[in-house]
Amino acid sequence: MRYHLLIAITGLTILAFSSCKKIKEPVFQGIQNMRINKLNAGKSLMTLDLAYFNPNDMKARLKEADGEAWMDSSYLGHFYVDSAVTIPANSNFIIPVKLDVEMKHILRHSLSALLNEQVLITIKGIAKVGKSGIYKNIPLHYEGKQNMQELFK
Repeated sequence: MRYHLLIAITGLTILAFSSCKKIKEPVFQGIQNMRINKLNAGKSLMTLDLAYFNPNDMKARLKEADGEAWMDSSYLGHFYVDSAVTIPANSNFIIPVKLDVEMKHILRHSLSALLNEQVLITIKGIAKVGKSGIYKNIPLHYEGKQNMQELFK
């Protein structure tokens, strides 16, 4: 009886691993809908949407994410995702992000953002992504130019 159970488990394990494919990283498409939710002299809360495309044939779930953000190489603040996001297969999706910003950093860069058409945005952090209750920590990294005037429209 144990021998049959061992063969069945081994067969299922081989089947499960043979069906696994290399997972492609989602493609970052840009930052959208930047809003200031709470404006205080010390810290403020901003929300923004990160647009992505999932090139994989399977859906997944983003359980949580957090990290740090910089604007033109100066620290901007801590970001986090506080609600789960379903990532559809072969489709675009949006991740709503909250950003705790030190206002002294925003004020320092507000003139630069108004005068320059684009600013360099850098994001580094960790996301917990998975499927069927199995999650993996994935490093996040983005660095690119963003048009600040377009973001606040």
